[in-house]
This record gives sequence, structure tokens and C-alpha cells, in this order.
Amino acid sequence: MAHRSEFVSVRGVRTHLLHGGRGEPLLVLHPEYAANLWPPYLDRLAMHFRVLAPDHLGFGDSERPDWLDGIDDLVLHYADLLDAMEIPRCAVLGSSLGGWIAAALAMTYPARVTRLVLVGAAGLKVDGVPRYDVFLNQVEDTLRHLFHDESRAAQLLPTEYGPEVLVRGYREATTLARLAWNPYLYDPKLERRLARITAPTLVVWGEQDTFLPPAYGEAYARAIPGATLRTVAECGHLVAFEQTAAFIELTTEFLLRP
Repeated sequence: MAHRSEFVSVRGVRTHLLHGGRGEPLLVLHPEYAANLWPPYLDRLAMHFRVLAPDHLGFGDSERPDWLDGIDDLVLHYADLLDAMEIPRCAVLGSSLGGWIAAALAMTYPARVTRLVLVGAAGLKVDGVPRYDVFLNQVEDTLRHLFHDESRAAQLLPTEYGPEVLVRGYREATTLARLAWNPYLYDPKLERRLARITAPTLVVWGEQDTFLPPAYGEAYARAIPGATLRTVAECGHLVAFEQTAAFIELTTEFLLRP
């Protein structure tokens, strides 16, 4: 499926966006290590929806403004992006860091999110269930840890390590630290605020996710009114990348419901 790359000025902030497909708009918010990518699962989604896949501020080719220091900044930014694109309401799908942002967007602007899909979403803390620490490990080790079949990590690894790749990697790592260093990958206020979400919600989790184990998916499903939790076998943290067919079957069936 053909897609386009463009830059959108959002309140003066240069934001990179990949988009393709036709139909109802679907905002797709990427995980930590997948900015500026149009992987096969987006092709499949674009067969049914007008897919909008922006780079988070400080990731990929989007600008990193000095004021960016929390998830709430990204939530407001994405509300402004939808305004700039004249999209009053849409479905939202987010994975990992993008899932945290998607959940926060849906609870902050419940009337603007028609359906919500959270895939291995960060943002919560479950006592007694450890999480993988991205700040204590090399990127290559972390990427392998995101998959049940570690060989699948190759699709996210750079093919060469020139200066541009290294600079971008450092920039994205420091942006992630701004957003999720302390407290690590969660907001202590998020869980009780998830009850504000009114959109029908699907929570998708890999059964072999060791980055954020399935207990975190159960916590999201409990906290969001009416949410449904579906798990995917033989799958780690990045469900859309590792088990694309199962992911597409689950998400399209949910998103296309009348």
C-alpha cells in the first residue's frame, strides 16, 4: 500500500507524519524503537483505514522542542495535530510508549477517541511484576528482548551504523529519558484516571512478553470500563511486528465493528 511522508506544523512544531490508505482516520502511535517506519502491519491497516502514523516529538524526524518533558505534552500535541488536520474524532491505536500516550489521550479527550487499541502499553506499574529496564541495557539487547523469537528483532536494527544513525539513537534515548526515566515507564496517577475513558477499548498483549508481562495488560483491562483483553500466543512485546496476521485479525475485527 502506497504511503506518503510529510511534515505538519503543529503550533509551530515541525512534526513528521507517514500516512496512507482511505476510510475513517486511524491515529497510530509507535513504540519506542519504531519511529519513521511503515512496517507491513500499517500496510494491512491502510487497506481499511486512513492511517496516520506520526513520529513522536523527539523521535524520528519530528522536532524536539525544549518544553517537552512528559507524556502530557505529547497528549496535547496530538490533540493539536488532529486539529491541524481537521480531524475532530478518530480511532487511536498505540503500542508500548505509544500505548501509554494513546490511553492518556483517550482519558484526556474522551469525546475525540471513537475506539482505542492498546498493544503492550506502558504507563502502569504492577507491584511484584518486574519490567525490563531499557536504560540499563544496550539498544540491540533491548530490541531482542522485545520479541519472543529474538531473530525477529533484525527488522528494527539499523543495517549500518553511520553518524546519522548514532546521533538519532542518542536523541531518541534522551527523549525517552525525559518522558519516562523517573518514575520509570509509568505515571502513578494514570490507573485511577483510566476510568474516564469512554471509547470501546481493546487491550492486546503477547503471552510471552517479558518487557511488560501480561499482568500489565490485565491491569489496563481492569481499569478501563468495558475493556476487552486479548492475548497472542508465541509472541513478545511488539505484537504487531512479531505476529502480524493475528494482530491484524484482532484489531480490524474490533475497529470495523458497527
